[in-house]
Amino acid sequence: MKFALLCLALTLTACHGSKMAGDKATDATSGQNAKMSERQKVEAYVNKVNANNQTAQAVTAKIKMTVAKGSKDISVGGSLSMKRDEVIRLSMTFLGFEVARLEFSPDKVLLLDRYHKEYIEAAYTDVDFLRQAGLDFKSLQALFWAELFAPATVKGDFASHISLAAAGDHTLLTLRDAPKLEYAFLTQTSGARLRRVQIQSKSTADKGQFEWRYDKEVQLGGKRFPTQMNCSVTGLEAPLRLDITLSKLNNDADWTTHTTPPAKYTRRRAADILGPLLNRL
Repeated sequence: MKFALLCLALTLTACHGSKMAGDKATDATSGQNAKMSERQKVEAYVNKVNANNQTAQAVTAKIKMTVAKGSKDISVGGSLSMKRDEVIRLSMTFLGFEVARLEFSPDKVLLLDRYHKEYIEAAYTDVDFLRQAGLDFKSLQALFWAELFAPATVKGDFASHISLAAAGDHTLLTLRDAPKLEYAFLTQTSGARLRRVQIQSKSTADKGQFEWRYDKEVQLGGKRFPTQMNCSVTGLEAPLRLDITLSKLNNDADWTTHTTPPAKYTRRRAADILGPLLNRL
């Protein structure tokens, strides 16, 4: 009898321990599934935004552009010519003639002043508004192509560094792990369309902010592409604004990729690019 009672007690104890272990395993699995679910949700939405990216390797358009620095501004016509991973070119014209060309290549920025026969070549770190926003060619290209991006300092899968916050018809993607700057991408949830990019310092002492907005899309190469881009930068000596309206967009790639300044042009040195552009046009 005592032996039977002992066996019963051992059996109940074993069952209780097994239940506790099972509960703990279930809790751990539930927590892991919840974590995986959130990560999968971020990856799915990022993939949905990226699915809207232009697949063609080139984009060209006619443009109307306004550049303003402080109280001074100029408005010109011209063209935008881009080849993925190679160049972004803004050509500015007056009365049908090119008067200036601003060209972004992977390793440098070029400003060509046709009227005064001068040019400026500079590294990205030498251009005030690009340095403040932590922008290099890859990130600048993403801005012009209306795509998500992460700075070179952020390694690994983009989605693994992103937090999502939904509000109404908009979803905010915040890049958590950039060391010095905060990156926020505002999207329209219904179509997973990028609408705004904001970059600002994580230091409260630095009040500067970089913002790039998109609006008014058209069909291009089977995808939608914005025809209105507005860039603003604060925290410089004077606020900077760049407004670009695009028209007659196509995917023509039959044009010379990079510009070589003519030998007779004089090279000038400058810490900024758009400052001299405003001063000379």
